[in-house]
Amino acid sequence: MSRPTLLATGKTALDYIKKAVDIANETVKVTLGPDANLTLMYRTFNRGPRLVDDGFWTLEAQTPKNPFVRLAFETFKETVAKTNKKVGDGTSTTCLIAAKLFNELYIKISESLSGFGNSSSSGIKLKKQILQEADKVKEQIRAASKEVKDLETLDKVAAISLGDTNDISKAVAKMAFEVGVDGFIDVVEGYKGELEYELAKGMRFPAKVVDKAFVNKPERYEMVIEDSPVLITNYKIDDPNVLRYLTEQVFQEIKYTILAPDFSKQAIVAMALSTKNGIFIQPVKVPSLRTEVLEDIATFCGATVVDKNKGHKLQTTKKDALGYFEKLTVKDAETKEDAILLGGKGTKSQSYTTIERKRNAKGEDEDFANQYESSPIKERIKTLRSQLVETQDDGFKRLMEKRIASMASAGGIIRVGAPTDAESLPLKLKVEDVVFACKAALKSGYVKGGGLCLKEIADQMEDGHVLKNALLQPYKQIQENAGGELEIGEDVIDPTDAVYYAVEHATSVVANLITTKNLIPEADEIENGEGELELAKAARELLFAWRKQHGLISEGEQQAISDGMMGKTESEYDYLNRD
Repeated sequence: MSRPTLLATGKTALDYIKKAVDIANETVKVTLGPDANLTLMYRTFNRGPRLVDDGFWTLEAQTPKNPFVRLAFETFKETVAKTNKKVGDGTSTTCLIAAKLFNELYIKISESLSGFGNSSSSGIKLKKQILQEADKVKEQIRAASKEVKDLETLDKVAAISLGDTNDISKAVAKMAFEVGVDGFIDVVEGYKGELEYELAKGMRFPAKVVDKAFVNKPERYEMVIEDSPVLITNYKIDDPNVLRYLTEQVFQEIKYTILAPDFSKQAIVAMALSTKNGIFIQPVKVPSLRTEVLEDIATFCGATVVDKNKGHKLQTTKKDALGYFEKLTVKDAETKEDAILLGGKGTKSQSYTTIERKRNAKGEDEDFANQYESSPIKERIKTLRSQLVETQDDGFKRLMEKRIASMASAGGIIRVGAPTDAESLPLKLKVEDVVFACKAALKSGYVKGGGLCLKEIADQMEDGHVLKNALLQPYKQIQENAGGELEIGEDVIDPTDAVYYAVEHATSVVANLITTKNLIPEADEIENGEGELELAKAARELLFAWRKQHGLISEGEQQAISDGMMGKTESEYDYLNRD
């Protein structure tokens, strides 16, 4: 059952929105630039407080008490979160641009709502103007973008994102450069009290050894299979007769591998005993893999999944369903590490020629031969990329990115550890920011950093342009945080997407907020103890008034009590959050 709602309209609604924007701006602006200040925020699950210098997390920690302010604040916060999800960087810039733009337009909209403004000050007209001019700015950002061609350039991106040039930024940049655009880097918590970096070549996927009898590298707790044909299926292997059919009619080999969700005890015993007859059947258990991921592995190996959902039968499997790989390493289940697959048949590139009819220099039609090089795995990656563009769910998008990275034979893991949680948690966030910044730069290129890209665009605008001062704000705030004139050199660069989406999301939220005339939040429920607290405050005030009336307190005591009673309600924080 929904709670009762509250309503604010017109100028009152706009004022609440301004309070929300001001709260966001005041807290986030200090987190921008090389001389950024920190936010000390609470931490759930008894993990202690956390220090961050990130605009996104600074906003995430805040929930204004006033329901009208809170509703507008959450809308503003979602915009910054969009930039964070899209790029992982540029969140403070998004907030500053949006706040400056809204506050400049607030006066015009207020006058319009009061009936004193002219027709050009209406929210709808300003919205159209903002969005049209924002499109032009975004085009200029793309035009100024340069491609990341070497590791040295990516080192600069990493150093700016981390706020320092050190072994961490260099290591992350190197890993991002090696895995490339299609690669994927996981940042996880470590347990050794230090940062660990692991770059894995080959396709990775969760897999288990079905029994310790198949661990042939006990010193490393590994099952290593080399140069093997492979069958991939989503059937459970539970019939020894099926194994006999596969051995005699399909593989016709003395060594082969089966990837399946599960194997029965009977099947495992049959495979273990077959070694006495010189037949080596190597089972690999993949219980957590969906069919589409099995298809990824099959593509990598040049195989076809024997899919029960499509009516395929193990008993009628043909040899053309088999694939091949050069090496598969499966860790013993206790280590909980992914299997690594190398040299799949589907990764082998093949050259082919297409004939296209084009006009030659003489203006005559002529056939031209074009040489292409492709492979099944490249084509599948291309398909998944197109699906990724259409994916909206963040969890599914992350899974898709991992699948692409795995098939591209490029992936990395950074384990973030430190002596204490208080150190490791902020460091993990910073490393994640660096990873996102590097990936964004590899994908879309880079532009001048430190607010210079937007400043140069703004400097070309006429005074009075609707976006000029907003675009200048990040540069000005960086200078203010640095305490004066900060020289921004050529080494200071930002991912193009971070600047592009900061402008896109900032202008979009302001365009919507200035046309908002109604705020309808749910009314807050009274929490336990709030009623008693109000009664206590009323009793205290009544007692104070009675003592004052009967002359039972001195003038000095009266002033001290008054100051104590008013101290909290008149603070700046409560002023921004009261009705």
